[in-house]
This record gives sequence, C-alpha cells and structure tokens, in this order.
Amino acid sequence: MTLRWSLVTKGLRPHGQLKQKLQQKVRKLEKHLAHFPPDAVHLQVNLEKHPRKPVFEAGLTLRLPSNMLRAEKTGADPIPAFDQATKALLREIAVLKSALRHESDWKRPVRQDFPPARLAVATPGAEPA
Repeated sequence: MTLRWSLVTKGLRPHGQLKQKLQQKVRKLEKHLAHFPPDAVHLQVNLEKHPRKPVFEAGLTLRLPSNMLRAEKTGADPIPAFDQATKALLREIAVLKSALRHESDWKRPVRQDFPPARLAVATPGAEPA
C-alpha cells in the first residue's frame, strides 16, 4: 500500500535530510496501515517553526475511513519533533486497530485459584490413617 501524504510547512524550508526522514517514517506508517483501503487513507504532515523562539512543532493528521487521528509534538529541531509525533501516531493507530478488532472481548475469564488437593502419599512402613 502506498500512503498518500502531503507536507505543509510554515517558517522553514524542508531540506534533503528532512525529506528523507519524512519518507522513511511514512513507509513505517504504511506497514501499520496495510489493511485499510488505500484510497481512503491520507496523512497530512505539518511542520512549523515558531517565529520568535527556537522551537519547531510537528503535527500529523491521519484520515482513516473510521476515524481521524492527530499527533502533535514540539522540539528544538524538526526531525526529533517529527519522530516523537510519529511514535505518538503509531500508538494511536495501535489503539484504534485494537478497538476495531474488539480485542478487549478476546480475554478469557479470570481463572480462580483452587487450594492444592491433599494427596495421600503412601510411604513404606506407615499405616493408613
């Protein structure tokens, strides 16, 4: 599956290393979204540099047929901020997929621990009680 995605930047110009990191993380997201219909999935990447502070903000918005997921992180450099936002989005995807599979219904009932059975051990030379 090839994930459709777009990049929106504000206050910075994406350089080669940043574009390479974006493509690497998008490929990682594609692996987790393989079972969704490819024409209904879209990722929007927002990278923004604060005008007065040395802070970068990375926001990811993933549109899925059943939901819309959002992850937003800040950092001193755009690449670590984007990495953290990607990790947060992957956690949200895992929670959504778990809910769609109804994994909470899969759990077995709690097993009760019974006291150990008392076994009569026959020892040679001992009389039965």
